[in-house]
Parts: sequence; structure tokens; C-alpha cells
Amino acid sequence: MRFGAALAAFSVAGSLLVACTPADERAAQEKGASSSAAAARATEHVKGDADLNGQPDSVSQFLSGEDHQQLSYYRVGDGMRMATKNEHEPRPALSLIKLYIATYVMEEGSFNDKYEALDMIANSSDTSAEDLFNKYPKSIDAIAKEYGLENTKAGDKWGTSVTSTYDVVRFVVQLMEDDPTHPVLVAMAHADSISEDGYEQDYGTAKLQNVVGTKWGWSNDKTLHSSVSFGKNFVVAASVTGSADDLTKFVKSEVTADNLREGTTRFHKSLSGEEVETTTASKTTITVTSTAKKDSDKAEKSSSAKQEPSESKEETSAKQSGEDKKKPAPSARAKATSSTSQTSTSSRSAQ
Repeated sequence: MRFGAALAAFSVAGSLLVACTPADERAAQEKGASSSAAAARATEHVKGDADLNGQPDSVSQFLSGEDHQQLSYYRVGDGMRMATKNEHEPRPALSLIKLYIATYVMEEGSFNDKYEALDMIANSSDTSAEDLFNKYPKSIDAIAKEYGLENTKAGDKWGTSVTSTYDVVRFVVQLMEDDPTHPVLVAMAHADSISEDGYEQDYGTAKLQNVVGTKWGWSNDKTLHSSVSFGKNFVVAASVTGSADDLTKFVKSEVTADNLREGTTRFHKSLSGEEVETTTASKTTITVTSTAKKDSDKAEKSSSAKQEPSESKEETSAKQSGEDKKKPAPSARAKATSSTSQTSTSSRSAQ
């Protein structure tokens, strides 16, 4: 088994090995046990309010987006949110589901499995996901219950599980609230640039500036893409039926300085009791059979996912990375041929 940069995450909570004389051995063991218990308490989940800010969804759900596009944004500190109207709809979770599996393993798994889970976040190994989900089949549903993820549900296999951008954002926000250096967050911040199956991990929400960590997802026929990223003062997740570039364009068109100002205005109006213009929430129903979409609907989904790129101004808390400078068209993504349903974790800073 190859252990990547994600192992740095586990060392944050791990106990230190010390050289000692036989007379000191028992005391050192007791001290080590105490340290391990303290580390476990440090990462134990203690916050579970599923409501991100207590305001009606209509206040935050003003972003544009077609039925095949979904986005949720949360600003840490004041709780301002922005979202598409369909942010609660369950969608194929792809490899974002690995965040839930890894968190459960960190809480309940064996020593070796914890290392495998963190490495899975960095390299998005489907082999590890299958192995860990088989060992811990209740992991996804248990985390969904613990963290109040109402639209997250495990499938028969890890790759057929569903979640929503709202659930993913709420989950990452709670990890940050519990422990800003939670091992899973640190693993997201040390993702491999290329996933285990050869797919480039650098698109979507990772293209925003000030990103610290990211987890990406994609279906094995490359018609579905998603990602979740966090920075010091924000968490954002997005999903589209379309290409990796489609996801990037969608994120950049919605997470803008203008929309951040609009979201702040709406949020403050709601807090002060003023009336806020509302919109009708999307009622689209998504039926999921697999993360690898069938050929019969591939053409329809791919064509409907195309959109015109939008110009966006520089943002405040999640500034947009200008013209994708220094980012040539990735050849690794085009050459990816893996048949596994894959997603991957985050960028080191703002991949």
C-alpha cells in the first residue's frame, strides 16, 4: 500500500514514539494512552446543527443554475450563504462520499485503516473506498445521521451513494468547527495532483483563490463532475452534469464579488427582519442508478450541461482566479481511462 502526503494529517493527532528505559516504560505507555485519548476527543464531532445559519433557504437560494447544476456556498464567521434553488437535491456523490467514509474510519476504524482512509482522501483510491466500505458498511449512513446530512444515503456500493452540495458544505463546516486541523481536512489540503487512476485533480471549486483543501469527484464516463473546497473563511461545493471545464465555468460564474455582495445584503436584511425577495425552489427529481451513467442518457446529459462562460469580478472571501493563468489544458484528464467511479481530494492551496 502506498501512503502519500495525506499521512501528515494523521500525524497531527498521533502520539509520539519516545525512547525510554524499562523503568520509564510503563509511565510512557500511560502517558501515550492519555495522549491518544486526548487526540480522539480533539477530533470527536460535537456540533450537529444541520441548519447552516438558521435563515430561510429562500434568502440564500438566489444563484442562477440549470437543473443539472448545483452549488452551495457558506462564509465562515457570519454564516452568509449563497446557493442554487436545488442545493438540497440528492445527486450522485461520486468520490465526495469518501469524505464521509474516511471520517467514520477516523472515529471508529482500526489503526491501519485510518492511514488507508487518509491516503484515500489524497489520491482518491477507489480500491481503498471499496475496501473500507466493505469493512464499514454503515459508515456513510452513520455519518449522515451524526452530521445531520438529510439528503445523503449510502448505496449498495460506495459508488452508488448520493449526497447534495448543501450536505457536503454542512459536513465540511462542521469538521472545521470541531477542529480546524481535523485529519480529513489536512488530507484534503495535501491531495495528489493526479489521482490514483490518472485523472487530474484541478478543476471546479479548486479554481477559486484562497482555497486550502479540495475533494473532487467524477463519474467513470466523465459526464458528471463535482468538487468541494474550503478556505480559512469559506466552504463551497458544486456539481454539474458535464465536463470538468463545465464545472469550473459554472463555479466562476456564480461565486463572484457581485453575488457575494448580494448574498451579504440579503442575509443582513433577513437578520434585521426586512422582507427579502424569494424565488420558487426547483422541484426536479434526480433518479440515481449508478455513478457511471448509461449510454442512453449520456448524450442528453452532456448536451444539456454546456453553458456559456461568464465574466466574473474578483471576490472577497473566495476570490476567483483570474484567467486560469498558468493552467494549460490538462492532458492527463483527457487520457484518463479508468473504469472506476472516481473523485479526488483537494488542492494544496488553490489548485
